[in-house]
Amino acid sequence: MNRRSPNEDYRDCYEYHGSTTIEHIRRLAGETVWRDWILFDTVEEAADYFYAACSS
Repeated sequence: MNRRSPNEDYRDCYEYHGSTTIEHIRRLAGETVWRDWILFDTVEEAADYFYAACSS
């Protein structure tokens, strides 16, 4: 699953693939300028974070 947050200067993308990790990607003018991984102890924690904090 993906979630994109538009911003004036860059675009934040969150990708969750059903594991304990959410990938956070920041793009500027279509190019990836920053990438980070948010790690969780359980799949349930990762899913809860993605749905609660990342969905609008």
